[in-house]
Amino acid sequence: MTFEKRDTSKDKTRAWAEISRPALLNNVEVIRSHLGPETTMAAVVKADAYGHKAGLVAPILEKEAGVRFFAVATLEEAIELRELGIMSDILILASVDPRYVPELKHYNLIVTVMDQLYVGPYARMAAKSEGALRLHLKLDTGMARLGLSTREEELEQSLAVARAIEEMPQLQLEGVFSHLASGAADPDFSKRQLDLYHSFLSAFRLKNGKKLIRHLAASSGLTNADFALDMVRAGIVLYGGQTPPSELWQDLRPLMSFFSRVFLLRDVPRGTSVSYSQTWHAERDTRLALIEAGYADGVIRLLSNRGSWLINGVEAPIVGRVCMDCCLVDVTDLPQVQVGDRALFFGEYRGKRLLAAVQAEKAETIDYELFTGITCRVPRILV
Repeated sequence: MTFEKRDTSKDKTRAWAEISRPALLNNVEVIRSHLGPETTMAAVVKADAYGHKAGLVAPILEKEAGVRFFAVATLEEAIELRELGIMSDILILASVDPRYVPELKHYNLIVTVMDQLYVGPYARMAAKSEGALRLHLKLDTGMARLGLSTREEELEQSLAVARAIEEMPQLQLEGVFSHLASGAADPDFSKRQLDLYHSFLSAFRLKNGKKLIRHLAASSGLTNADFALDMVRAGIVLYGGQTPPSELWQDLRPLMSFFSRVFLLRDVPRGTSVSYSQTWHAERDTRLALIEAGYADGVIRLLSNRGSWLINGVEAPIVGRVCMDCCLVDVTDLPQVQVGDRALFFGEYRGKRLLAAVQAEKAETIDYELFTGITCRVPRILV
């Protein structure tokens, strides 16, 4: 017996996420409105475009929004963009194993040097084929995470690494960047990072006078001209996610709207325990709605008895533990709710919004985690 294969990639019967093309184009324009004429934007599309699906987002950014620079976290993500037909520059924001230098050159990718240990192996591998390996240099200005140190006692050693790269014809240094630990949230610390960054650049100048691409600001710092420099890395703002409170961002729109449906309604008497471990008991006769999405879809378990769903424009609280494939909400005060009604976990629908940042705060996390946690079994549908 054989079965005909059916395409369920746009299934809207259980749980799905709609990705809005107009919202994406709007957000690009909002970002650009805050940049000076000499500052360009790199679109950060790592982690499958923050869970929004790079295959949907990246082509729109390049072909319709005119984005000419992308940033990702891994070699695999960069190759995926090339296979999608993306022709713009692509920067991998970390170093990759030197054995993959042939792939980096084949796909015309830019890789990051974040430690002197990579310089020699990159040079040796790059010398085995024609052309130079494109590089950006990562500086550690305060994150204590990745990059060459800019601390006073280690600055000369880091400068020596940059100068060594400059002397190697098989390596082509094109940019220098760092990352703000707090952005606008801690302006004093960010200013210290900026000073360290400029101190390095002041001490290092390419002999041939070529201008390096300087980039420091990600989403949280890109509205500050001091941090914007030659390029900014726009990540969460592209997707309409959480940004520092400011009127500057009031025109952003959420890019993703995560939906499910009311699958079942049931009435339970006062005192009934709900879901695993009896963490919630009905304090009154209660009407429950079963929503057909759970933590295997990305409704994180920490939202048990904390989160909510928007049904017919009204928030209904999650009660009891979130299950793998479903969760329960209290709709006692929403008598109009019927089986089949659309439920919004985050995003916007018919003029109503339930922001991912609000749900994330209830779970004591950030909306980045909610976006990237929407699993692969939830189809993303471009609308």
